[in-house]
Amino acid sequence: MRKKIMAFTATRAEYGLLKPILKRIINSSNLELSLIIAGSHLSPVHGRTVQEIQNDGLPVSYLMENLLTSDTPGALIKSVGLGLMDTAIFFPKQIPDIVLLLGDRFELFIPLIAALIYRIPVVHLCGGETTEGALDEQVRHAITKMAHLHFPSTFEYGRRIRMMGEEAWRIHVVGAPGVENIRHGEIMPPEDLQANYNIDVNHPTLLITYHPETLTMDCDPMEQVSIIIDALKEFPDLQQVITYPGIEVGSSKIIQAWESYAAMYPNVKLHKSLGSGGYLGVMKHAAAVVGNSSSGIIEAPSLNVPTVNIGERQKGRVRAKSVIDVPCYKEDILTGIRIALYDEQFRCEVKNVLNPYDPYGDGNVSGRVVSVLESTPIDRRLLEKKLDYPTPDEVDSLAY
Repeated sequence: MRKKIMAFTATRAEYGLLKPILKRIINSSNLELSLIIAGSHLSPVHGRTVQEIQNDGLPVSYLMENLLTSDTPGALIKSVGLGLMDTAIFFPKQIPDIVLLLGDRFELFIPLIAALIYRIPVVHLCGGETTEGALDEQVRHAITKMAHLHFPSTFEYGRRIRMMGEEAWRIHVVGAPGVENIRHGEIMPPEDLQANYNIDVNHPTLLITYHPETLTMDCDPMEQVSIIIDALKEFPDLQQVITYPGIEVGSSKIIQAWESYAAMYPNVKLHKSLGSGGYLGVMKHAAAVVGNSSSGIIEAPSLNVPTVNIGERQKGRVRAKSVIDVPCYKEDILTGIRIALYDEQFRCEVKNVLNPYDPYGDGNVSGRVVSVLESTPIDRRLLEKKLDYPTPDEVDSLAY
């Protein structure tokens, strides 16, 4: 009998990373996939990206209409509550053998809590990472302690999970899914970017995404994005492709600022979503990635594209030498972008940079994930979590 794998996605970025794994599950003779779609995928404001999933031909089992129009803390809390109530409807009808989750978004608590109550093992991708400037930090580690199998992206992240008391046999370092998209996925060619999004990647381009720094309430998203815009105005000869932030407290203010900026400057191209293929297509040809998206840390090095990472959101992540970290001040951002664009020695180093998120050098993330899913028994040993901290000798030699 095939194992039933239930995957959950609530954002475009999360789905783009999950896609190669979902397709590999579909092609497995030992696994069966069901897919729950929630959050911004169903929001017209964010591009209604559920259409991309449907166009990919994946088996959508349930559409969870849990998102409210506001991005206040209260609205986001209510959206989680609505989603959790929805699980009481569809979980009893299609109880899976495994729930598959990726990343660190707060929406993941919805299927996570349902799986816990139904005693269904949880598989978690991209644990062990650190993003000190975002609530994702706590969400990610909470999921790790509730999950039963871990698929971290790097050996360092696997080591962190082990240090958290997770048993060694549960940890499987697989690499970053985003790298697989680059090596084996569908990267939109220039002619399609031009036809679909009016983006000419033959013109020098900056790819820009900026999310709120959500860990504290004293970081004003409008102030932050205004500083970034002031810096970007210094590069009027560059095509600036900007994508919307994810749904978080303060994201609507960032969207409003981007819309005003794009309306005033013809070199600015603002898009709700480019899809995973379109986004990587722009990144492949970009002169630099600017902002605080994890894609600048994880994917851009595999395309030998420099990243100017702004602020604290991604603080703590393992990063390649192609990443330039700057605080959110105009002069620092300008310096970072100028190094990324014009420093010949730096750009030469970027051409030969090694990406720590591709630890095996093959990008075969989905193959390793599916192999573990197929071979792991669904039994009491898997479900019965216990703390198992490594000995001092093991800490010195941890590798997975």
